[in-house]
Amino acid sequence: MEDNKGKVKSLNKAIDILDALTAVRGGLSLSEISARCGFPKSTAYALTSTMRDRGLIRQLPDGAYALGMRMFEYGSAVSKAFDIASIARPYLESLSSLTGADSVITMYNDYSAVSFDYSVSATGVQIIPEIGVKLPLHCTSQGKLLLANLPDRKIVSMLRDKQLIQYTPHTIVDTDRLLTEISEIRSMGYAVEDGEYKIGLRSVSAPVTDSSGDLRYALSTVGFFRKTSSEEFKNAVDATIKQADMLSNALRYD
Repeated sequence: MEDNKGKVKSLNKAIDILDALTAVRGGLSLSEISARCGFPKSTAYALTSTMRDRGLIRQLPDGAYALGMRMFEYGSAVSKAFDIASIARPYLESLSSLTGADSVITMYNDYSAVSFDYSVSATGVQIIPEIGVKLPLHCTSQGKLLLANLPDRKIVSMLRDKQLIQYTPHTIVDTDRLLTEISEIRSMGYAVEDGEYKIGLRSVSAPVTDSSGDLRYALSTVGFFRKTSSEEFKNAVDATIKQADMLSNALRYD
């Protein structure tokens, strides 16, 4: 239930429990959690039971509670995000220098694409990418690259109950047409956005893979290119693919 300020009280209390468990080396009993967090044992019990079932906390042999494995997984995911940002920085800067456009790196997680770092070119029109925002999958090069790494049945299932928003006159909102383009992306090995998300904006995204060859990130060049058939855009495609390959290799041996 939310209070009149729009804050979820139970979530705040759950975070209080996590904070309390983080502050101790061992575990805390239910009574200790109740005392430290300042709410009744019945509330502490309800929250700890739910959090234990979800893996956020675990119960020790003596009955005390401690942080669970899921918290470790969350922390590892955040750590990787910071690691990839530092490792990717030279490749972002090199790419923007080679293309005269801006470069962006995007993380893939749970069928979503979120850009988390970028490098702006010293020449040309600079674009500040949307950082920390989920990108639409059907009309960005990063999103289409993610879709191309999924089977068609999964794509259809994902898009079935989702309205494909037409951001520009060039946005593909027909599922069959989108599947045709995705098939082409699989053949090419990279994805292109041609004014589909924002008028005049064009981008190319190439895959950054892990040691198993699975897609983890996208390296992209974004700019106001005249046409996707222009020499400058073709050069951007080549540079993006090469830098993405080098970044993939760097991640495998880091």
